[in-house]
Amino acid sequence: MGDGYPAALTELLAVTDDEFTAMPLAYGGRMYGGETAARALAAAQRTVPPDRAAHVVRCDYLRPGDPSEPLRLRVHRLRDGRAFSVRRVDVEQRERVIFTATTSFHAGASAFGHHDPMPEVPAPEELGELTVCRGEQFIWPDWLVGHPGLDVRPVPDRSGAPPDLRAAWYRVTAPITDSPDLHACLWLYASDLSLVASIRLPHEPTARKSWLMTSLNHTVWLHRPFRVDEWVLMVQSSPVAGDGRGLAQGRVFTRAGELVSTATQEGLATAISVTV
Repeated sequence: MGDGYPAALTELLAVTDDEFTAMPLAYGGRMYGGETAARALAAAQRTVPPDRAAHVVRCDYLRPGDPSEPLRLRVHRLRDGRAFSVRRVDVEQRERVIFTATTSFHAGASAFGHHDPMPEVPAPEELGELTVCRGEQFIWPDWLVGHPGLDVRPVPDRSGAPPDLRAAWYRVTAPITDSPDLHACLWLYASDLSLVASIRLPHEPTARKSWLMTSLNHTVWLHRPFRVDEWVLMVQSSPVAGDGRGLAQGRVFTRAGELVSTATQEGLATAISVTV
């Protein structure tokens, strides 16, 4: 990620009111989809009234990105109503669209409320820091270990739990402002770290990784504002897989037990060839 994380994640150079450029941060030497999604949301946020917050972001990963090439982000203003604004952001490299996201913003309203309860899990202070997993199933990319701005604490697998069920506490450790828009962008970044990998777990009974999961699309609902520099719990599972694709879903709770975000991600499964 680089020394500027997390502030650099939302830094954009304005070309026009609706067009921006940025260089990928390329942490780990790769183009990470969560970074592209966060930057697209940041671009869309710059074009809506300040009283409107993103409540759903729908992403499509169209082509692989190149970490050495600048990103060009074009915002399309699809709607500005009394309470809602909708934006589509196309992200390009070499004049080809590699990613697109549609975001709906809402001014908010007073109404009833409810949410599912948070499962009982150990507190983050009771758990160890993320390490390179060996001798067991894993869903964390190695480059996440030692991330300069994120602390991830995996919850140990529970006896009798479904093989695809995983949970982890997340927190941004780098200095961060109080801006709800920034917190939303940073959560969009983190939501892409491990969700799609839960699809393959029921089909990999050993520690050896035999399937590569590639993200096809990703939707994140933001039910209410929350801080990502305080611990949040992501509980993720995969309800279905077939025809070479699978679906993962995640629920995000604050430490107080509020359900604040829901995410789904569809992935393409590709067998990994092993040369002996």
